[in-house]
Amino acid sequence: MGRGVSNVVAEALLLVVGVSLAAALLSAVVSRVSIVQSRFSNVVSELAQSVVERLAYVYATYSPSEGAFVVYLKNVGSYPIYQLNASTVLFGGAEGLQYLPYCSSQRVGCWRVVELGVVNNTLDPAETVAVYVYNSTSVTPPYRFKLVTARGTAVEATFTVYW
Repeated sequence: MGRGVSNVVAEALLLVVGVSLAAALLSAVVSRVSIVQSRFSNVVSELAQSVVERLAYVYATYSPSEGAFVVYLKNVGSYPIYQLNASTVLFGGAEGLQYLPYCSSQRVGCWRVVELGVVNNTLDPAETVAVYVYNSTSVTPPYRFKLVTARGTAVEATFTVYW
């Protein structure tokens, strides 16, 4: 009889250990599923915003007092566009485009943005900004401008200015 009881006790212990391991594994899996779901939700939200993020070229001119081309852009989308200073700007002419880094002040060879509405480093829907391009090389018209936001929305323009 001792042998039969020990088999039952061993099976009961194995069953308890198996259930405990299954519960621990399930807890880990549920935790990971929750993390994946959260990340997926964030990616979908970012994608949806980037799809409706829209910029439009309005007008371009040259400002002799600034020594810069000024390109006006408007947010014609439904969502704000954040961190305009994190955008990429390319500028040039018929010979090609050149990358220009962002600068917060007037400096040759870079670009800066001036918000014409509320100054908050965010381009809200229907708001317009002026992008000042301080070109460092000689450029042959027509001038070409391209801005790509941090989310990948691009706006391009080809223009000629007379001064």
